[in-house]
Amino acid sequence: MKSAFALGALTALLALLSGCVSESAGYQDVRNVVSRRTGHDVRWQHLEGDDRSQKAAREILSKPLTAESAVKLALLNSPELQASFEELGIARADLVTALALPNPVAEGAVRFHKDSRTTPTIDLSLSEDLTQLIFLPLRNGVAQADFEVAKLSVAARAMDVVLQVRQAFYGHLAASQTLEFRNTVMQALEAAATVAKSLHEAGNITDLDLANEVVLFDETRISVATAQTALSASRERLTSLLGLWGTKVSWRVDSRLGDPAADLPLTGLESTAVERSLDLAMIRHRFRAAARRANLARAEGILPELKGGVTLEREEGAWSYGPMAELEVPLFYQGQGEVARAKADMRRQKHLFAARAVQVRATARELAMRATAARDRALYLKNVLLPMRAKIVRETQLQFNAMNISVFQLLIAKRDQVESARSYVEALRDYWNVRAEVEQLRSGRLPGNSALDVATSEVGSSGARAGGH
Repeated sequence: MKSAFALGALTALLALLSGCVSESAGYQDVRNVVSRRTGHDVRWQHLEGDDRSQKAAREILSKPLTAESAVKLALLNSPELQASFEELGIARADLVTALALPNPVAEGAVRFHKDSRTTPTIDLSLSEDLTQLIFLPLRNGVAQADFEVAKLSVAARAMDVVLQVRQAFYGHLAASQTLEFRNTVMQALEAAATVAKSLHEAGNITDLDLANEVVLFDETRISVATAQTALSASRERLTSLLGLWGTKVSWRVDSRLGDPAADLPLTGLESTAVERSLDLAMIRHRFRAAARRANLARAEGILPELKGGVTLEREEGAWSYGPMAELEVPLFYQGQGEVARAKADMRRQKHLFAARAVQVRATARELAMRATAARDRALYLKNVLLPMRAKIVRETQLQFNAMNISVFQLLIAKRDQVESARSYVEALRDYWNVRAEVEQLRSGRLPGNSALDVATSEVGSSGARAGGH
């Protein structure tokens, strides 16, 4: 009686649990992880509805974009991020499947006798797969581990969006300022070419001098066209990351790349990156899922498939009943294939964990060097080279005023000053890009990681309830 009561209680509990996986399961966990690590919120439109996101997007687009408002817009609006959220829905569905009770099996048969006056014999039976009930907790453990991976994966994809949008935004600002400088150079050289033509017509300069000035101007026109193409391409890339189309693509930006910040978040970068790594956490959960699959497959191989129930028979007008049982004899196969597969996946995840830990540490050191070098380069251009170029232009202007040099030399000095300013813009772009990567790594996400995410999840996701012989 006690064992029967315990089995009944377990069955009732599992039946209750199978209906308790909320449709929003894991969603708040994803939001919390993203918010703590990036300072931004994410929304799953399937649960929240599209109206709230669209209203927030319109409010953001009503003002000039900044790096942070662009990130906020992308997290609200990115179709790829919404697609990633559906991975959470798939993992939840697997969890529901793992918690589901096996359906009972009803069988019936009617046997007729030669003598038509004899009442037909009726056989009825109702059975339940007891092995499935016994293994429900193990299958639930596998599905829970996979569910944890799915939550971390969605949060990691959101953090990828943050990095991609920031770098695209900085690239767009740099392209805009580069075009501005190219136009300034072109205007200066156009003026020089015009003066050169006048002087050539008056016989004051040679054909060679005129040709040099015209070629410089034509080369600059090509540079301007190239810069315009680069600006358009950078705008389209950012538009794509923001998930905008139609009339919404007319966003605007008024800001410029800022000077290097006084500090860099490099203190303890390597240890922090390892400690907070979502990539390592995902591999740990995949290892745990593989270990639980191995335990499940081993148990299924040892314990044969067992079904129990009740059978009823009606013969000659009288009913008889009694218990019935079916037992699979694991004579030829004991789940060796499933066990071997799960163990291989465990070893695989162990090696992937070691490889990823090495990669995280190496990336932290590399980013620290790159960030320091990018800041030093930008500061050198700002504090040394640009002032020197400004000084050269002032001295050249004085020499021109004293009629010691030609106007062409003055224009070339100004062109070189503008080119140095363009180099400074590129240095700023590189600095802010690498700084965004540092912040990404410190938040726990290895930059440029989505391809390896797929690779580490290919094996071992054959389904939480795929057991049996």
